[in-house]
Amino acid sequence: MRPLTTPQVLLFALALAVALVVALFPLYPGQLRVAEGNVAARTIRSPRAATFESDVLTQRAMEDAGRAVPDVQVYDPTVRDEQLAKLAAATVSIAEVRDNASLDDAAKRARLLSVENLSGVSRGSIDAVLALPPDRWPAVVTEAEQALAGAVGQSVAPEGIQAAQDGLRNQISPDLSGDEANFVAELVRPLIVPTLVVDQAATEQARETATQNVQPVQVTIAENQEIVAANQPIDATTVEVLEEVGLLTPRVEWQRLLAVVIIAALVAASLALYVALFPTRGITSERNLLLLALLIAAPALIAKVYFSLVLPEEPQRFLAYLLPLAAAPMLIAALLEARLAIVIGFLQTGLAALAIIFLPDTSLVASIQPLDVGRVLAVYGLGGIVGVFAVHRAERANQYAAAGVLVGLVALAALFALWLIDTERRALDAVWMLNAAAINGAGAGLLTTGAISAVGALLGVTTRVQLMELGQLNAPLLRRLQDEAPGTFHHSVIVANLAERAADLVGADSLLARVGCYYHDIGKVLQPGFYIENQLAGDNPHDGLAPTASARVIAQHVKGGQELARRHGLPGRVRAFIPEHHGTRLVAYFYRVATQQDPDVDQTLFRYPGPKPQSRETAIVMLADSTEAMVRAQEDRSAERIDVIVEEVIAERVAEGELDDCDLTLRDIRTIAESFKQTLRGVYHPRIAYPEPTETERRALIGRFRPGRRAARPPATPAPLPPQGQRTP
Repeated sequence: MRPLTTPQVLLFALALAVALVVALFPLYPGQLRVAEGNVAARTIRSPRAATFESDVLTQRAMEDAGRAVPDVQVYDPTVRDEQLAKLAAATVSIAEVRDNASLDDAAKRARLLSVENLSGVSRGSIDAVLALPPDRWPAVVTEAEQALAGAVGQSVAPEGIQAAQDGLRNQISPDLSGDEANFVAELVRPLIVPTLVVDQAATEQARETATQNVQPVQVTIAENQEIVAANQPIDATTVEVLEEVGLLTPRVEWQRLLAVVIIAALVAASLALYVALFPTRGITSERNLLLLALLIAAPALIAKVYFSLVLPEEPQRFLAYLLPLAAAPMLIAALLEARLAIVIGFLQTGLAALAIIFLPDTSLVASIQPLDVGRVLAVYGLGGIVGVFAVHRAERANQYAAAGVLVGLVALAALFALWLIDTERRALDAVWMLNAAAINGAGAGLLTTGAISAVGALLGVTTRVQLMELGQLNAPLLRRLQDEAPGTFHHSVIVANLAERAADLVGADSLLARVGCYYHDIGKVLQPGFYIENQLAGDNPHDGLAPTASARVIAQHVKGGQELARRHGLPGRVRAFIPEHHGTRLVAYFYRVATQQDPDVDQTLFRYPGPKPQSRETAIVMLADSTEAMVRAQEDRSAERIDVIVEEVIAERVAEGELDDCDLTLRDIRTIAESFKQTLRGVYHPRIAYPEPTETERRALIGRFRPGRRAARPPATPAPLPPQGQRTP
């Protein structure tokens, strides 16, 4: 497994840092949306201190100042003329009635009561006017005109009408009798109206001057000061305060942005160093590194957005803990390795907690408690670790479901433990905790199961489920191998048993080793008769070929097998077994035959194309393939001889340098050798020789099929018995 290059590591660090800055960018969708007249669902406090000029309060003060300016009024001379004209019309009507000899007193009284502008004159005064001598009427009219002219000939404000009317009696001449004076007062009183009118232009100018003189209203809000209490209506002033302290308009403060950049850089650098120092199979290309960065940053972004929408919870409903964040490390464990998954799980949990810590200063949330951060660390941290351990060797879908159940149980246990120390705990919380844990675990299991194939395809990683499907012996290529090259198939199965057990003992991927063995010689189906294990009878086709030609035919199964595997869509990790199980070794048999004819023959004509084994699994299969072939070719398969062959084959491969590119240690090689010995002893164990059947057995066997006896099944010709002393399988 080749380590990542420095440019690849730097690219990964840069991509991850940028992705984390985007994910943790201090801008949250959970901003408060309010309008004037809404009722606050909860108490809202200011996240920061602020001093600002209040447009709402300043506008309100200007309106108050404008309203405080009275209307500008001026004297209107036309009012006097209009009112005197009304008085003249009334007196003319009275005179006409008085002088009408055709009317009696009752008719005159009725006529006068209907005259306009005489509505305020009482019946007694009407009777007095009708009874006036002719010489007194002009004096009364003159007095009325003078009294009205005096009243409306000066400035009379609307609020001064009552005073002017009340002072009318003082302006009537004492020369009039009481009845005459009463008539004049009653006649003139309704005609006294305001003589001052509003000068709109002057009024507006005065009010404009007053509003311009109003100073802006300064408002100061302290940090954590209550802006609006729960269940209280929100007015325009409250909306303005919410806007000014940043709860309505998203804003980014450079200090928090710098903090995010520094944290993202630290996380990216740490993880880049990890993947550089501890190479992971499946993470070899720039595309895979970018996808890994996305798998790390995407859950952080989801957590930040989701937490801003649900926290704080009033009342507590534990909605913040139902996210299936464990799915990301579980996917990495299933596709890559558990060690990397645990590291990423810890980082992911830390980033989620960091997103919560940032919330009080950049969004609405002003009541996040330390216990909330503790719950996030416990639920998502422990849940992710358990999920990693549960799926890193999973081979069936039900194992992912079981992993989801374990994640849910751990989440529930963590929530319950912290609930016990919560001073505001309620019995109903148990229901919410159970729901959150169930959704968390089920979501992690389902998301991992559903995404593993897609993510595996993007990463170019072969999933264990794919390997299980390919390992079914009724798979199309394996069925063809059984039918067309049965000897090769049998050899592949034995090699698979050898490699699987050895891989398991040294910590390699035993499932991959087994499946790789099934397909390592698949190219032999193209020309099965050229391989000794498939030559059940007949001539050997190599007898008529030159050694170089035979070597080319034998080596051709590597190239043909790769092409066949590619056409059938075998994953890259499985295809790697086809060329790597031979490496760059010689086609030894035909090379040695050729050297008998020409000792200086070119070795390159007899070498497999390679490459050498690049992984522990392909190296184990190379050793297993060579060991099994050598043991099968021997007549002496005693335990002692098997041990010698195993040691010789492995020593030869090490000496040839075929294991130089894989990371098998000397201890691993010793473990593999011991495993091979034990397995091969079981495969080629001795069997005891059965004696010849007795005469009684022979007669009983023949008697079962004597003529005339109904047989339980159609008779068949008995197989010939083996000669005495021959071993039976």
